[in-house]
Amino acid sequence: MLDLLKAEILKVRSTRTAFGLLVAALLIAVVPTILAVLLIPKEELVQTEGDMIAVLGVMPAATLVPILCLVFGILSMTNEYRHGTVSYTYLTTPRRGQVIVVKLLVCAVIGAAVMLVTGFIAIVTAGIGAELRGVDLGVQASDAGDWEVLRAVALVLLTTGLATAFGVALGALIRHQVITVAGTLIWALAVENIISGLKPSIGEWLPFTVFLQVVVNAGGVEEAAVPSLSSLEAVGVSLAYIALASVAAVFITMRRDVT
Repeated sequence: MLDLLKAEILKVRSTRTAFGLLVAALLIAVVPTILAVLLIPKEELVQTEGDMIAVLGVMPAATLVPILCLVFGILSMTNEYRHGTVSYTYLTTPRRGQVIVVKLLVCAVIGAAVMLVTGFIAIVTAGIGAELRGVDLGVQASDAGDWEVLRAVALVLLTTGLATAFGVALGALIRHQVITVAGTLIWALAVENIISGLKPSIGEWLPFTVFLQVVVNAGGVEEAAVPSLSSLEAVGVSLAYIALASVAAVFITMRRDVT
């Protein structure tokens, strides 16, 4: 298992997919912040105590980077089928369940790490921009506030890791790269929103809505406008989705040629 983990880390280091993910995530986080610093009139920033800079810098990272990490998870698995390297992997480690589990763990950690680095750089950029414009961001330190911030950060990192792992599971299940990426994005960005709007009681249980609830409903179900899962429940359902897709992928790959 340890050798398989080392091999998976070597794959990530020797390809450009993870590096491309980091670059794209940084652009998404930093560019809006820079534009906010340069283009928003100072009087508007003063009125909002710099909140515009913080929001424009942090929100794209928190909302779009998990989607990028989801695509990264899909690519990390489907690239193996596309380039045929999965055959060597399965020949070296015939227990295909172990291969998928290790890839899930490694990609989830990478996704969370990219989110952490991106968020940190976005916050630093927002702080520098506010300082250059002479605007107070209005951040006040307190024990309760610090705990809530740390909790929110942890939940965002967890959500990103879960989304990345789910991408791996979907890639292992469907295998076709274009179909998996396109179908997943269409479902996540369009279909689930439509279903959730028409049938909220059903939409709350759909996978990407569940991932979102890990962060949104951190305070508990009583704060939600509609019946929804608590943060802990959302984590459990998210893990169930990942496990279900992974088990299905292993079941299917055991019954078909991977070459």
